[in-house]
Amino acid sequence: MTRLSRRPLAWAIVVLVVAVAGGVVLIPRLSGPDLPGTASEQVISVDSSTRTALTATADHFLETDPVRNEGNYLAAAQSVLHPRMFCEEDLIEVRRKDARLLVGLVARCEELARSGDKLVSGTGYCVPLLLTMESVNGRFAVRHVDEPADGAEYASSTRALFSPEGAPRAIELAGAGWDMENSIYPEARRTFGLPPDARVVLS
Repeated sequence: MTRLSRRPLAWAIVVLVVAVAGGVVLIPRLSGPDLPGTASEQVISVDSSTRTALTATADHFLETDPVRNEGNYLAAAQSVLHPRMFCEEDLIEVRRKDARLLVGLVARCEELARSGDKLVSGTGYCVPLLLTMESVNGRFAVRHVDEPADGAEYASSTRALFSPEGAPRAIELAGAGWDMENSIYPEARRTFGLPPDARVVLS
């Protein structure tokens, strides 16, 4: 998983890179149209209510799963702040495999906490994921999560998670990063009882 563990030294390096190069690439930027997916399961159509339920299930899982979030920086270094993970997801496709659903999406997650009148940012990531879900008593449950490998294997492993049409979209969305100010930060400010213009600082 492409994960950004933010610490003061790392942030200083990022600032320097931004000043010199004018930008930071969070994950490998790849040419989407040239990278069709290789997953063979058929993409299925889902209605809006099912799509909403699948996205909500993914969101809750990514924000609260203790195993997935056990390495979060703020939780380890500043637990007194009671940080939590905030996520948003772009659902790309749904495929069926036996009785289970394969839900392909791009997740953007950020670990945040309140410190006085500010939001403190910790671990964050933006990554394509394939969540295996099944219906249990009328609700969806996540049974497994697959994600691409880092480095040279990123492209091929991402393609394996998505259909021919889905992989280019996943790579495009993940490569574009995200605008936290228009998505996760407003939710975090409301959750922590902060005003809409509360500053965000890196831990």
